[in-house]
Amino acid sequence: MLDATNSRLSVIDQENQQPPWRDGTGLRTLIEKLRHHRRMMMVLILVGATVGWAASLAYVTVRVPAFSASSDLLISNTTLQLSGPEAVVTQILVENSLIQSAIEVLRSGRVLGRVIDKVGLEEIERKLPRSSYALPWSASSSEPESSDASRRQSAIVLLRSNMTVIRVGTSQIVSLGARALTAADAATLSNEIAGAFVQDLYDANAVITTNAALRERIKVLGPTARIISEAVPPKWKDPPRTAVAMVLGILLGGAFGAGSGLAFILLDRRVRAAEQLAAVTSVECFGYVPRVDPQSSLPSEPDYNFDLEAILRRSVLRRVRSAVLERSTRVPHIVGVTSCGAAEGKTTLAANLARFIAREGSRVLLIDACRPDVASGLGQGDTPGLQELLRETAAPDDVIVDNICLNLDFLPSGRALGDLDLVWGNLVHAVNGGRERCYEWIILDLPELATAIDVRAAGQVFDDLLIVVEWGRTSEGQLQQGLRALGSLRDRIVGTVINKAPWTSIDPETASLAKAGGRVATSNDPKSWMARYSYDQEKIQ
Repeated sequence: MLDATNSRLSVIDQENQQPPWRDGTGLRTLIEKLRHHRRMMMVLILVGATVGWAASLAYVTVRVPAFSASSDLLISNTTLQLSGPEAVVTQILVENSLIQSAIEVLRSGRVLGRVIDKVGLEEIERKLPRSSYALPWSASSSEPESSDASRRQSAIVLLRSNMTVIRVGTSQIVSLGARALTAADAATLSNEIAGAFVQDLYDANAVITTNAALRERIKVLGPTARIISEAVPPKWKDPPRTAVAMVLGILLGGAFGAGSGLAFILLDRRVRAAEQLAAVTSVECFGYVPRVDPQSSLPSEPDYNFDLEAILRRSVLRRVRSAVLERSTRVPHIVGVTSCGAAEGKTTLAANLARFIAREGSRVLLIDACRPDVASGLGQGDTPGLQELLRETAAPDDVIVDNICLNLDFLPSGRALGDLDLVWGNLVHAVNGGRERCYEWIILDLPELATAIDVRAAGQVFDDLLIVVEWGRTSEGQLQQGLRALGSLRDRIVGTVINKAPWTSIDPETASLAKAGGRVATSNDPKSWMARYSYDQEKIQ
C-alpha cells in the first residue's frame, strides 16, 4: 500500500497524547530503509565479495604450502611407597600444574636443542617453511665462528614457531604438532621432538650414584612421559586449501560489504521511508510520488511508467483530500503546502492537488503564496496578485486568473509590497467578495520551512498544512528543526508526502495495487499554463 504506516490519524494533541508512530517503529523503519537501499546493498556485497576473492587469491599465491603432523604423549607421575618390608612404585594423580610444566618443557630450548643436535642445523633450515620466519644469518652466512651460536639460537626460535603443543581436553595426554615443507619431514620432526622430550625427562629423573642398579631404578620415579601415538606423514597440506580459501574470502568479503551497507543505513538520517517520516512528524505519511522528468511528464504515446506514476500520484492526492475532509467540514477548505527546503516539489504537488480536486467538481483557487523574491514565471514581476488583493488595492476579477482548467482559478503572488502578516485575515473575504460562486477549496503554495515565519503568518487562514519531503535529500534533523519552528501550527499538519522517489523505492505491492485501481486519463497539454507554472516554480527554487 502507498501508506506504509497503514494508519489514519486525526488531529493529534501532542501535549496529552503520546505520538502513536513512535511505538515500535525501529525495526519496521530499518526494514523499509533496507528495501529502499537494496540495490546499494547488492552492489556493496558484490564489491566486498570481489575484494575478498582477490585477497584470498593473493594469499594462496604468496603463501608457502606446508604439512603438519602430530604425535601424542602421555604424562604420568610415579612415586615410591613403602608397604611393609618392600617398596612399591605407584602412579599418583597428575595435577594441572604438572601438565603445564610438561608443555613448557616441550617448548624449551633444552629439548629443541637436542632435536637440532640430532637432526642437524642445516636440515632444520631446509625442512621448515621460510615464509613464517626471518633468518638473521641469511645475510651474513659467511661470518666466522660467532655466527654458529646465533644460528643455533635462531634455529631454536624457528623450530618453536613451527610447533604446537596442546593438552587434549582434561586428560593427561599432550598433542605435539610440527610443520615442515614435506609430509615426511613434518612427521620426522614431530617424532624427534617427542623423543627428545621423553629422553630429557628420563635423564632429569636420574640420580647420580655409585650404584648403577639403584640409579636405573630411581629413573622411573617423578614426572615421566611416553609416546602413545607416533606422527605419520599427512596426506593433505595445511588448511585452508585453495578452494576453501577462495570461498572463505568471498563469504567474508560479502559479509564485510553487507556490514558496511548496514552501518551506512543506520547512520544515514535522510528521509527515505514513510515509516521513518511518520516517526519524525507524528502524522500520517500519505505515500510516495515517483520522480519524473518534467519535460517529458506527458508522453505522446501511452507509457506504463507514466500511467503508473499518474495512478500513484492520484492515490496520494485522494488520501490528502480525504484526510482534510475528515478533520473539518468547514468551507472553504484552506490547505497550505510547504516543504522543509527549496526545490523539493511542493509547488508541483500543490498544483496537482488543486487540479485533482477541481476535476472532481469542486471549485478551487490555487494561490502562489511564496514571497515574490523567490517566485518565478507568472507568479512574479509586474503582475498584480495576492499582495494587492489582500491590501484591497485591486479587485478579485483583476488579479485572479479564471479557468486555468475546469473549476480551477489561479492567484499569483503579486508585486513585492512587504510582509502579509497583518492582512492575511482578509483572504477569504477578498477572494470571494463580489463573485458569483465562492471557492470550496483554497490551496496555498507556501514558502519552505526554512522561512518558517512566513508559514506561521499564513497560519492565520489555513486549517491544514501538508509537508512535502524529497526522497533522500531532507535529513531527520532538518525536518525536526523546521517542525520546531512552526510552533503551535504543528498541530495543523494533516500529513506528509515523500516526493521524487525513485521507482526502485516503490514496492511491487504498491505498484500492483495502484495499477489494479485502473488507468488514469492524462490529456493535459504539456504547454498549458498550469504545467508551465509548476515547472518554472520548481526550477527557480
